Amino acid sequence: MYRNREAICVKRCIESHIARCYYKYEQSFAHKRGIKRHKNAGLRKDGEESVPAICGLQVTERRDEGMNNNSGNDKTMTIHDVARELGVSASTVSRAISGKGRIGAATRDRILDYIEEHGFYPNAAAQSLAQSKTNNIAIILPEVNTLVDMPFFHTCMYGVEEVAQANDYDIIVVTTNGNDTKPLERLIQNRKVDGMILTRTYENDKYVKFLKQKQIPFVAVGKFPDDDVVQVDHDNVGACKELVTVLFAKGIQNIAYLGSNMDQMVNRCRYQGYEEAYRKGKRKLNQDLVYTELSNKAMVEKAVEELRNSGVECILCQDDYICDEVVRKLARMGVRIPDQMKVASCHYSRILENYPVTITSLKFNITELGRRSCQVLLDMIHGKTVPDKTLLDYEIILKESTKG
Repeated sequence: MYRNREAICVKRCIESHIARCYYKYEQSFAHKRGIKRHKNAGLRKDGEESVPAICGLQVTERRDEGMNNNSGNDKTMTIHDVARELGVSASTVSRAISGKGRIGAATRDRILDYIEEHGFYPNAAAQSLAQSKTNNIAIILPEVNTLVDMPFFHTCMYGVEEVAQANDYDIIVVTTNGNDTKPLERLIQNRKVDGMILTRTYENDKYVKFLKQKQIPFVAVGKFPDDDVVQVDHDNVGACKELVTVLFAKGIQNIAYLGSNMDQMVNRCRYQGYEEAYRKGKRKLNQDLVYTELSNKAMVEKAVEELRNSGVECILCQDDYICDEVVRKLARMGVRIPDQMKVASCHYSRILENYPVTITSLKFNITELGRRSCQVLLDMIHGKTVPDKTLLDYEIILKESTKG
């Protein structure tokens, strides 16, 4: 995880520290007993740690006969020793272990049988080095203050982690301000990750441009106006369009829209759906009922005050955060929902469960969004063909806040 923009991947740090300590112990032990350790690493016996190296694989074999611990029975074997024992080349043994490259079935079986017979298995760290894989992926989140306010990112990250762990990958969490690419640069330059997931996209996204330039696999969670970028998103345009159409069908005539930061693609998509619903219903959109730059609580409260005096029937909120401020402000003003003002949200979260009246909203499966994003990224990392765009469905939840 990045804390104060410094990378901390806890699991990897612990593993690295243990490996270094064990390696020092092994060297000391070997020196006392006159044993020369091979500098390369890669295969290890169950219960016997060895230190990985980029240049090859190592088999560590230990035979204990009865209670005697004869130093002559301790032996270190490299992948070349395995090849020599079986009369094949080292590259053939490597192909059999990795499962990649051309190799006859009979030869592969003979090599794998030999490995199994002697209780050896590949060292994951050495394999990842040899295959230029880290088994890490990064998830890029917005600033911490936004994370506190919006449960969306917590839930999405949970879905990513679920799939990553199932595929033996760890995640590195990076919080950014959307402009500084240095945290991403360090990850790439130091070969810390195999790919990245962007959980927020902007119309002119610096991260997208940077990652395309670096040619590292990445997935954008959200829509982006570039068909070359792999995207996983919910149908925010279609969802908001359908919600507003349903509200019109309930006899609600004037629907205001409260939103913020139209540079973010998800916000643009939701407002686009709102506009399309007006066009579909052949209704004239009153721009005096539209607020798209509400960047703080005071601005939201002022907009609610203005709308209360404008005769508007319903306030459609861009997300749960704005909806929370709207509902609280209406309560302080003594405005009853839905009798005196109807309210709906373009995004549901548990924040909307804290009021005496239940709120009409759009429900998206955020955990599944995280799962699908991670699976698409892993498929890209492993060279599989993936769809350019993956669009997930939604659910309209009609509640008390829009009852007629």
